[in-house]
Amino acid sequence: MPRIEDLPCSAKLVYKVLEMKGKATFQELKTETYMPDRTLREALRILRDAELLSVEPCLGDTRSRIYSLNEVCVGLREVERGKDD
Repeated sequence: MPRIEDLPCSAKLVYKVLEMKGKATFQELKTETYMPDRTLREALRILRDAELLSVEPCLGDTRSRIYSLNEVCVGLREVERGKDD
């Protein structure tokens, strides 16, 4: 798994937004990050390819997806926080 520091800035920003919000749709991420569609899609692809992103269908609107950090990432964050204490 790549380190967060090694990712492009756009992917880092999306990662941080998902870290704070937990889950978000594409439109919510677009609003939070102010990224153009193409840049946001590329950032999501990079995170997905790095196995840092979890994608599930939105039950309320099957045309959209809900993005969240992979559970492995969430576990790693908890371990890293424990080291800082």
